[in-house]
Parts: sequence; C-alpha cells; structure tokens
Amino acid sequence: MEKKLKIAIQGIRGSFHHEASNHVFGDGISLVECKTFNEVTEHTANGIADFGIMAIENSLAGCIIPNYNLLRQSGLDVCGEVGLRVKLNLLALEEDTLEDLKEIHSHQMALRQCATFLTTVNGTRIVEAFDTAGSAQYILEHNSRGVGSIAGNMAASEYGLKVLAAGIEDHKLNYTRFLVLKRNETDPISSELNKTSIYFQTKHTPGSLAQLLSVISGLGINLSKLQSHPVPSKNSLYGFFATLDFDSVSQIEHLKILLEAMTIDYQILGIYKKGETHG
Repeated sequence: MEKKLKIAIQGIRGSFHHEASNHVFGDGISLVECKTFNEVTEHTANGIADFGIMAIENSLAGCIIPNYNLLRQSGLDVCGEVGLRVKLNLLALEEDTLEDLKEIHSHQMALRQCATFLTTVNGTRIVEAFDTAGSAQYILEHNSRGVGSIAGNMAASEYGLKVLAAGIEDHKLNYTRFLVLKRNETDPISSELNKTSIYFQTKHTPGSLAQLLSVISGLGINLSKLQSHPVPSKNSLYGFFATLDFDSVSQIEHLKILLEAMTIDYQILGIYKKGETHG
C-alpha cells in the first residue's frame, strides 16, 4: 500500500488548512494537526511531516507577519501555494437557535473577518479558539448548548453541526493564501516554476529601495507583493518580504546577482509554481 503523505497544518480536521491541503495533495493524506504555526514549521523541519501548509495572508485581515518571520527562521523552502475562498458560517448544535447563544468561539482571524456580523449579536460573549474547526469540535465533544462556532462548511460536516447563519464574513471576496513548505532535501511538488518569495534589507539611504525595485522591473520580473517589517534591534532599518512573478528561471539567476550587489542581506525563501485559487 502506498504510504500517505504527512501534511502539517495549523488546526484540525475540517479546518481551512485541511481544505487547502486537500486542494494541493488530494484527500488521501495523513494530517499532522498542530496548535500553532510554530509547530507546523518545527514538524516539517524535523521530518514528522513531509510538507507543511501555512496561511500567509487574507484579503480582509491582511498579512500574517509572524508567519513571514517563522518562514524565514525555519530554514524551510516555499515549494507551492494555494488560494482559498473562505466562507464562514455560524454553527451550533441542532437544538440551538441564534437567540439561544451565550458564546461564540473561533480563531482570531475568523472573528476579525466577521466583525460586522458579531456587532449584531449583542450580549453574546466572544471567545478566541486556536482553530475554527477546533471550536466546532469543542461544541460536539462537550455537547455545548448555547455555544456557537464560526467555521467553514467542511467543519460543519465533520462535526455534525447545524448552520445557523451562512456567509457571515464581512466581504464575500474573502480569500486566504496558503504556502506549501518543505525541507531542502524534499522533492518539490512542481517543476513548472514561475514565482518566488524573497526577503531582503536595503541600505537606509534615500532611494535605495526604489532603485532596487526599478532594476528588478528592468529584468522583466513583476513585483506582486511587498511587505515591510522593522528589523529587530536596528533602529530605522526595515526588511522587506516580496513576492515576484517571472517567466524564465534564468531571470532568478540575474535576480540573485542583483540582490547580492544591492542589498545588505537577502534570502530566497522559495521558487515555485503560481497556485490556483479555489472556491
């Protein structure tokens, strides 16, 4: 029997990380369920998991900056990506109605994405959980009357909960981008490379960032994402996480030469194929 791939995710079965994993690897996988993103990178780095899946940005809540830093510190490579339309529902036990709810549980990102809806449930306590699906599992395991969970359709099905309110996210075009992570020695999942994630620091001098970006553009490489972040313990110095689209691997070789010459520090975080968006 063929060995199942082990995929580290933040969360449990029925979570959006689980759904993203299925889109990348199919549903015949073995999940390594993690409470934190740090566990995801650790389990992938030490070989407990073959690959890791990690959310990196959401169209409503923005970038997950700590995950950018985790990626840089982990020594893992980005080898793929997938986008997921995040549809959030309010779930509860079959016997409950919206008026019965005294608490609503979910992951902080999901709660932030449903901020407008949550203003309509006056008197209901909002409780942060480590995972959307985890909050649904809690209700099932504890038979928690009067407790709701904000999670997706997959979690509702997995834990047998009723949908009290569907599509409660603030904006219907609510997408999360997930990165696929691997160890250096692990074979990539695709050889059709056209995207890269990098980190770099430029000199703290006028025009240094603009000059670098101009030269990158001159290589025919498209900058699709740029995120700044202060460098710890170095006043007024910023590092930048960038996502770049390219047409030829030879452009990446020129990019490395450019970064070597024009930055004070840089790191290629991964070279991979642009992912599909689902949902």
